Amino acid sequence: MALALMFWAHTAWSYTVSGTTYTTNGTQADVQAACNAAPDNGSVKVVIPNGTFSWTGTLTITKSLTLAGASATGAVIHNANAASPMIRATSSANGNINIYWLKIVQVVNNGGTSNAGQLACYRTEPSSSTVLVHDCTFDTTTYFTYAVWVFANGVIFWNDNFPATGAGDTNVTGIAFNGIDSSWNTPDSYGTQDTTGLKNSYVENCTFANGASYACDFTDNSRVVWRYNTMQDAMCGTHGQDTAGSGVRQIEIYNNTFNMTSGNPKNMNCWVSFRGGSGVVFNNAMQDIPNKTGIQLNVYSINRNDSIPCQVAYPAARQTGQGWSASSTAPYGNPVVTRDGTGAVTEGVYIWGNTGTETTDPGYVDLGQYSPDDCGNGKLITEFLKEGRDYFVGTAKPNYSPYHYPHPLHTAFAVTGASPTPPPPKNLRLVQ
Repeated sequence: MALALMFWAHTAWSYTVSGTTYTTNGTQADVQAACNAAPDNGSVKVVIPNGTFSWTGTLTITKSLTLAGASATGAVIHNANAASPMIRATSSANGNINIYWLKIVQVVNNGGTSNAGQLACYRTEPSSSTVLVHDCTFDTTTYFTYAVWVFANGVIFWNDNFPATGAGDTNVTGIAFNGIDSSWNTPDSYGTQDTTGLKNSYVENCTFANGASYACDFTDNSRVVWRYNTMQDAMCGTHGQDTAGSGVRQIEIYNNTFNMTSGNPKNMNCWVSFRGGSGVVFNNAMQDIPNKTGIQLNVYSINRNDSIPCQVAYPAARQTGQGWSASSTAPYGNPVVTRDGTGAVTEGVYIWGNTGTETTDPGYVDLGQYSPDDCGNGKLITEFLKEGRDYFVGTAKPNYSPYHYPHPLHTAFAVTGASPTPPPPKNLRLVQ
């Protein structure tokens, strides 16, 4: 009986083992079995063969391993899971999770449910391990959803494609950075201040299309570097503390190309929208959006009665342009949001070096006013956002140096023949 059980355990699944390569039959159960059997040391590659497969559950990865398609375009997975992420990847203390060469297509409507996309990424902060996602396609098709949800800083993406085929003019696609546990009240980690390369998440050399209501969303405690991406009818947005528990901490958006189909068929309002935190937006090529704006700066909490008390005086809690400093004892907000602690300081949003027809539009940088005024205090955005104090146009951020490009993990884990030669970096060092 013991011998029979051993034989059954060895043959219960279809995956085959050749050295450190575990080749599956492509079913979700078989891929899960292979991931479960792999040692937690980063040595194993779990392969999904070429073909089209339908998955209805959640593949859970908690070990350091590689999950890859058999070829660059041949492994296609239809996501028929409407209630939870199709893949949940949580990096191990023993190494990275490396995901590449998968094409995932949304085939059921998840109703825009939070965390019910195609991939959810987690890691413990701080640690030396993360989730790497590259050379994949995530197609949300006609459904209103983010393809990827990121729940930690320090997750790295490159050479991924988010086409949102068949999307309407209210679609979201791409990546949401949401519900991140790290502290807002810690020093900023701009550029080379990210000494580990994992204090911020990085998205580089990716393509996004048809994300009129956000192709990227930066919210609670997120710190994201968005660079060298192509945005076709797709915009980037943030959530501040107006509707989020903590709000976005900081973002860097540079050397991207923002293109729009003639006539703005997706009804985009802008290319980049701030609703909180600080940031830099520079060296992007931006096509003009007729009768709209390029970069919109907002403070919703003065007119929107939601997750924090209506703000009645400057500065509003964690508003656009605000950050944190250990030398500050100031609380956040007027009235004070007690749970935010102290350390409030103005860091600013710096906008410079962008090119394209949008930059000559009178509405290139605009201040947005939430409507209707739920708070009833009649507060105006011009009281809370002033150029030269909270935001700067045409001025580089002092002492700012972009982080090394490509990201070192992009270089180390690049698939031979799959990663394009990166374009030359611009403004490697900007010091004032």
